[in-house]
Amino acid sequence: MRLQSDMIPHSPPSTALVVETNYLIASVIEAPLLSAGYQVAIAADPDEAFALLDTRDIGLALIDFRLQHGEPEGLVALLRQRGIPFIFCTAASVEEVFEHFPNTRVMLKPFSDQELLTAVAALVSDRGSYVGA
Repeated sequence: MRLQSDMIPHSPPSTALVVETNYLIASVIEAPLLSAGYQVAIAADPDEAFALLDTRDIGLALIDFRLQHGEPEGLVALLRQRGIPFIFCTAASVEEVFEHFPNTRVMLKPFSDQELLTAVAALVSDRGSYVGA
């Protein structure tokens, strides 16, 4: 897969944290991030994510809204406290996410690699909220 040069940040954060219960989906999210130069850490639940946040230099996070083991509230609170930007990658509706986390970046599954990298580039450059359709 060829990536457009404008999709790749000039200096990506050290590590992108992917918090996703389904390993296959996590792998699908991981692949384009690796191609774009990111290191990727995968957590299956918030506890694993907390451990990674304590041991890795996490620069951004992509979180499944409907985790099978644990709720994202504590994780989101810690990310906000540390100033780590994040996107919910979810099959839930934007409205459902906004009920719990108003004005949060949301990307609806399924999405293409290019859509993912565009959202991550916007997140890293802080160009505002990204709401996927």
